[in-house]
Amino acid sequence: MGRLDGKVLLVVGGGSDGPPGAGERTPIGNGRATALACAREGAAVMVADLRADAAGQTAEEIRRAGGRAGAVRCDVADPDQCAAAVAAAVEAFGGLHLLVNNVGVADTGDVTGTTPETFDQIMRVNVRGHLLTIRHALPAMAEAGGGAVVNMSSLNALRTGGAGISYDTSKAALLGLSRHAAATAAVSGVRVNTVLPGVIDSTMLRRALADVPAGHAPDLAGRIPLGRAGTPWEVAAAVLFLLSDEASYVTGAELVVDGGLNIPML
Repeated sequence: MGRLDGKVLLVVGGGSDGPPGAGERTPIGNGRATALACAREGAAVMVADLRADAAGQTAEEIRRAGGRAGAVRCDVADPDQCAAAVAAAVEAFGGLHLLVNNVGVADTGDVTGTTPETFDQIMRVNVRGHLLTIRHALPAMAEAGGGAVVNMSSLNALRTGGAGISYDTSKAALLGLSRHAAATAAVSGVRVNTVLPGVIDSTMLRRALADVPAGHAPDLAGRIPLGRAGTPWEVAAAVLFLLSDEASYVTGAELVVDGGLNIPML
């Protein structure tokens, strides 16, 4: 028996577009790891991603392992594509119970160096995109008898460093969006929670560090109490818990997955 047997999951941002890590057949980011981990626990998974090829690779990995999966292209800035991704999951698997929003884009600009256009674009993807997918998924989830949503925020929602003001602001705003959604979706039997990853050895981090000259990369692990970066699989495990019935009385929560990086220290 899997923890998600009989459930249908839509993972938005379930592809992966960075370099692979050691031992990876395909690159693994938080979204792809979540899709694969949930499929192993019995969920039928619709993988949505801006890159159709990346979504297709994740779905193929699931099917190769004996699971059920489909893929759809989705630009979360487009309300029609968000609606279409939900419809694709319902059409393929007969309903929708679970939603994971893993979409996010980053910047490095500060207050004076960020253009209004950049700020608007990042907010459109990182916040408005989550609103749109939840908006379209909730009726289907209510019809299925309830379910769970997990939004992927970041430790940058709580502290700054390593990213720009637009990214930090968007990830903090996502906490408010999730809390409001949790309060209002509860009547439909839908739980909404947020995961806040810290430094994760994911495709996103590898892509960000790709152009840093050798010897100049920041000592990320040295600032983490557990002494290492996390893995996408550890993020996926947190998401899986929040999606499962083990978290049936958990909603509106914020789960930090950071190896202790956010612990206040003298």
